[in-house]
Amino acid sequence: MTGHELFGSEQGERARQTAMRLLAATGGAAGDFAGEVLAGRRRPHELLAHGPVLDEFVQEARGWWRIIDALPAEERQRLAGEAWSSLERQVGELATLDADEAVAELEKLSAPAQDPPPRTRRPRDDEDDDWSERSYLEPL
Repeated sequence: MTGHELFGSEQGERARQTAMRLLAATGGAAGDFAGEVLAGRRRPHELLAHGPVLDEFVQEARGWWRIIDALPAEERQRLAGEAWSSLERQVGELATLDADEAVAELEKLSAPAQDPPPRTRRPRDDEDDDWSERSYLEPL
C-alpha cells in the first residue's frame, strides 16, 4: 500500500480526524492549529507551513534526531525497515481508537490541578478541658 492509498482511505481519514482531535485537546501551537482544522478554517497539509507549529515541530524533531543518532547503525536500519508497517499499524490504531474517550482523558490530564478544600480544624486551646468529647482520630 502506498502513502496515498493509506491516507486517502476511509481508515486514513478516520485516523486523521482522531489525530486532529487528540492534538487539539493537548493545546499549544499544534493544538490550536488542529482546532482550526477541525473547525474547517485550515487544511491539515498546511500544518508544517504554520510558523509556530513549525517551530514546535523542529524543536521536537531535534530531540528525536539525537535519540536516533545515538542508536547503533544496525538498530537504525532495522527501524527503517519496519517503518512502513509500523505506520500502517499506527494508522489502524488511530482509526479504531475511541476518540471521545481519549479526548476526555487528555482534557482531564491537562486540567489545572485543583487544591483540595482546606481542612477545618478546631481551634487549639490548651486550657480546654473537654478532651473527652474529641475523637482520638481528630487532628489537633
